[in-house]
Amino acid sequence: TPAPHLGRHAGRGSVTSERIQDSPQGGGAGVRSKLPPGVLDAGFASLATFVAGLAAVAVFDEADLGIYAVFFVAFTLGQLVAYQLIYVPAEIEAVGRVGRARLSIFDDSLRIGIGPSLIGASVVFAATITTAPIASAALSIGLTVSAWVATFLSPTQDHVRRTLHVADRSWHAAAMSVTQFLVTGAAIVLMLALDVPAPWVPFGSLAFANLVSLSVGLLLVRRDREGAAAPRRVTFKELSVQGRWLLLQAVIPIAAAFVTANIITYLAGPEAMGYAEAARIVAQPVLVLAAGLIYPLRPRAMEAAIEQDLPVSIRLETIYVSMIVVGSLLYLLIAGGAFPWNPMAYLVPVAYEVQGLVAASIGANAILATIFLAVNEMMAAGRARSLAFLNALAAPVRIVVATSAAFVGAFARPLSEAIGETVIIAGILVYHRQIYRGPSSEATPHPETATSA
Repeated sequence: TPAPHLGRHAGRGSVTSERIQDSPQGGGAGVRSKLPPGVLDAGFASLATFVAGLAAVAVFDEADLGIYAVFFVAFTLGQLVAYQLIYVPAEIEAVGRVGRARLSIFDDSLRIGIGPSLIGASVVFAATITTAPIASAALSIGLTVSAWVATFLSPTQDHVRRTLHVADRSWHAAAMSVTQFLVTGAAIVLMLALDVPAPWVPFGSLAFANLVSLSVGLLLVRRDREGAAAPRRVTFKELSVQGRWLLLQAVIPIAAAFVTANIITYLAGPEAMGYAEAARIVAQPVLVLAAGLIYPLRPRAMEAAIEQDLPVSIRLETIYVSMIVVGSLLYLLIAGGAFPWNPMAYLVPVAYEVQGLVAASIGANAILATIFLAVNEMMAAGRARSLAFLNALAAPVRIVVATSAAFVGAFARPLSEAIGETVIIAGILVYHRQIYRGPSSEATPHPETATSA
């Protein structure tokens, strides 16, 4: 089996073939067989967030929606602490285990992840502070408390779902997402019927849905595991040594997005940020497609990076990027404008108040989504420091572009994301060639320097 540290693995082919042969579904369950539950899982998980976003559009005016957008970025940022620091390294460790033993990672990961989850949830207070001058007390308190709970629960729920995919239990991961979606919708209906104050509805429904979905997932894990024992214990130190770079590379762009959201809110006004948030919600299906493809493709892509199997990487990347491009173009034709056939124009009319904003947001999401699989390969190959370096280069670009909000208003958000992401794409193309060219790894004692790119 692989050594515990990224980039220090056994010889080419042997580890991968052993894991595939012992897979619970026989032959490792081909990529095509994993696509339906992967897309279903990603679809319903994102639909839960989408429905919560629709609730926000329904209960908030444009200015309050702009405040909600800042909290949503903080919610996204806060999840990363536990997920990247602990859960992603744990999932990579799980890939190196065999069959049902992959689920034994929960013996350690869930216990270790509690503290980082609490710390990550506290990021929500940054949104409270930055929006205090322009948010009412009721809005601020409701968003802060409900977003804190949702941020605490969300990374653990995601970790359970993604590890179920790693363990070839993709349909059970999909069951968790379906549960999350149904409970989110039911909670919104119930809260609105009970006249719960608007600030508590979007994140409050997500928090309750995450709790129920997580409970369902843990029950499924207990059954799926069938007494499989962990081959070894994993410690906080071991996971965090790997995860600190994963956390840094993930936090930098979201932190830049948080700064960007505040810049747009203050330079162009909370109404402009509200329009941008509505357009982001409409553009979300592009990322839903990306996540649906990532879940089934990610374990094999990570193995390809570990084993330096270039043909497999090229095949998976071709499948993934082609489907992202085609899917984005099709969705642009459906929802890119306030067309008569576009259901989003009726569900989220505020997104189309600024002509072309939704189309720009769809384009930005398409650019962002094209590198998701390659990022997972880089993480498995021990190149998290390289990702952190690339994101550090892109962050000031995003922030500088965001200042254009004084002139272009809400368009500053998709422009910031798209232009900043081009820096990441260029760097990943360089690092991808390095990963599959030789046995180089950042897990070696020789630290990588910025000039090595």
